[in-house]
Amino acid sequence: MRRLLAAIAAFSLAFVAPASGSPAGGPTVGGFASDNFEYVTHIPFNNDTAGARIFGRYLYLTTTRDLRIYDITKPAAPELVGSAVIPQFPPYFGEEDPDTNGKILLLNGSVVDVEDKTNPVVIGEHEADQHTISCVLDCTYAYGSEGAIVDLRDPTKPKVVGDWTKFAPPLGNTHDVTEVKPGLVMTSTNPLVYLDARKDPLRPKVLAAAGTDDGSYMHANLWPRQGKERYLLVGSETLGPRCGPDSGAFMTWDTKNWQKTRTFKLTDTYRVENGLYTDGNSPANLFCAHWFETHPKYRNGGLVAMAWYEHGTRLFDISSTGKIKEAGYFIPYGGSTSAAYWANDEILYSVDYNRGLDVLRYTGKV
Repeated sequence: MRRLLAAIAAFSLAFVAPASGSPAGGPTVGGFASDNFEYVTHIPFNNDTAGARIFGRYLYLTTTRDLRIYDITKPAAPELVGSAVIPQFPPYFGEEDPDTNGKILLLNGSVVDVEDKTNPVVIGEHEADQHTISCVLDCTYAYGSEGAIVDLRDPTKPKVVGDWTKFAPPLGNTHDVTEVKPGLVMTSTNPLVYLDARKDPLRPKVLAAAGTDDGSYMHANLWPRQGKERYLLVGSETLGPRCGPDSGAFMTWDTKNWQKTRTFKLTDTYRVENGLYTDGNSPANLFCAHWFETHPKYRNGGLVAMAWYEHGTRLFDISSTGKIKEAGYFIPYGGSTSAAYWANDEILYSVDYNRGLDVLRYTGKV
C-alpha cells in the first residue's frame, strides 16, 4: 500500500511542478496548460493556418485555401462574418503574416479589398513572390521579406518598384519585416536592420543593424509600443527536429543609445527544453520558435505570448532589465502552433497548423 500511495503521489506531482518553471498545470479539454490559462473553445475550420492579424474589432485569418474574417467584438466567441477563396501556395504555408490597414489586406501577390468585411475581394495582383509582405506608410507601400518594394498607392494596380535589400548590409537570411511606426521598419534578417523609409520608401536609409555570429535564422521581431520600449524582441527559427540548447530562440535586444551606437546588444535568450507534456514541455519538436505578440498592457516589460510549434504557446514575462522568465504554456493535443494573438487583456488566440484556432483565457497577473 505504501508503494502504491508513493506512486500516486509521484504521479500527482507531475501535474504540480513543471520542470519548465511555469505555474503548475495539467490536462484540459484542449491540451496541457499551466494553471493561469483556461481553455475556452476551438474553431476547427482553419486547420492549415499559419497566421492572422487583428485590426480593430476584426481577426483576419488566412489558410492555403481562403481568407476568413471574424468579428471579435465578443473575443471569447469569434463570429465568422466573411470569407473569400484565395488559394495560396505552396500547400501548408499560406500567408504567415498577413497585414492590413482595415481597408486593404496583403496576401503574397494579392491585394484584397476588406472594407466590406462580409465580402472581401481581390482587387489587384503583383509579381513580388515573397514569403511575407508587410504594409509600410499605411499600406501605400509594401515591403516583402526578400526585398521587394511594392507601390500600393493605387491598390488596384500594385507595382514592384524596388528592392530594400540593396540598401542594407549583406544579409545571412531574410524572413519578415515589421513596421515599428509609420515609415520605420525593422527587418527579421541576420543582421537585424532598422530602416527609415519616411522620406523615400524606394531608397530606405539604414539607421542601425545588429546580428549574431552563430548564423541564427531570424524569423520575427517586435519593438513594442512603436519603439518606446528599451528592449527589442526577436525570435529565431530552426528547421528540422533539433530544438535544443543551440537552436531557435526567443531573444531580447537592448536598444539603449542606438541612435549613437547604430546597433543593438543581445541581452537575454530563451530556448525550450524537450520533456514531458505533464511538465509543460513536448517530447520532440519539428521546428523552433514562431510568431509572438506582447500583451496589451506591456509597459517597461511585461507578458509576451509566443507560438513554438509542438511546444504550443509559451508565455514569457520580460523584466524591466530585459530578462526572460517563462510564465505559462498551452500545449494543444495533436498541435503544431504557428502564432499567438491577444484579443484583449484576457483572451488569447492560439493559431495552429493542425488544429485551426484555439481560444484561451489568461487568468494570471499582468
